[in-house]
Amino acid sequence: MRYVRLEWLAADVMAGLPSAAARAAVQNLLVEVAKHPDRWPTSGGEEAVDEFGTRCWVSCVAYHDGLEVRDIGWVG
Repeated sequence: MRYVRLEWLAADVMAGLPSAAARAAVQNLLVEVAKHPDRWPTSGGEEAVDEFGTRCWVSCVAYHDGLEVRDIGWVG
């Protein structure tokens, strides 16, 4: 099973997004990232990858059981 875990900074950013639509856009991007492990960085948490949506981005590291989201950006 794969998991997506929000690191404390990412959780704070997610809580501070300006609207439900902004949170939904980030959540949709996270779902899309989780569906494509071929685009994930090497497992172990030492290498991060940034994935971009239309108005948001996420920075993730990979572990054997899923992703940890280190940061979230919003340009709305």
